[in-house]
Amino acid sequence: VVERLVELLGSPDPAVVTPALRSVGNIVTGDDSQTQAVIDLHVMKMLPGLLQHSKASIKKEACWMLSNITAGSTEQIQTVIDTGLLPILVNILITGDFKSQKEAAWAVTNLTSGGTVEQISALVSFGVIKPMCDLLESKDVKFLMVLLDGILNILEAADKVNQAEPICVILEECQGLDKIELLQNHQNMQVYKKALDIIEKFFSGEESDGELAPKGDASSNQYQFNAATPNQEFNF
Repeated sequence: VVERLVELLGSPDPAVVTPALRSVGNIVTGDDSQTQAVIDLHVMKMLPGLLQHSKASIKKEACWMLSNITAGSTEQIQTVIDTGLLPILVNILITGDFKSQKEAAWAVTNLTSGGTVEQISALVSFGVIKPMCDLLESKDVKFLMVLLDGILNILEAADKVNQAEPICVILEECQGLDKIELLQNHQNMQVYKKALDIIEKFFSGEESDGELAPKGDASSNQYQFNAATPNQEFNF
């Protein structure tokens, strides 16, 4: 049955795709083995088309399904990266409708929560930080918390390889720091505490050294962590 549902995701008819996508999406909300069963049926090759579908509701459902895959194992997160979905996901954060942006933010933050430092670095290299910061003006409290969690997770991952400073520079240059500082005045206590947590952990020393500027174009926020420790073979 699941195999047939995955096949139906390739239908040109949105009336066929929508219920199939919802059904497959419900399966990947299960445990990692259920998610893996769907991945093994080659669902990943369907996702680029679904994430870029002309129908917003299908795009949103595809982001929701993807957020359940990025909540899985590091191997499952790697299939997302290997399928080339990260730049598509970042583009949805920039250009998608609000409902799709919310689900895309969940997909991003789940990756930053369960991914390896290398996987989080890959996400950063596709320019995820600026669109996350741009969305911090939202009035939706749950959405703000998802974004702030993702930003904090990225900073903490970078910090593990002594590369938090360049991420801080990107956050400052794309006005993210200004927005996070403003959120310290938010009426919601959770938002206020999360914003305060980011500022206290990573911006309390504020003098930034010229040497710590990111290698890469900070304006487009495409940066990979350059590991300070010799045994790290990737860029963060």
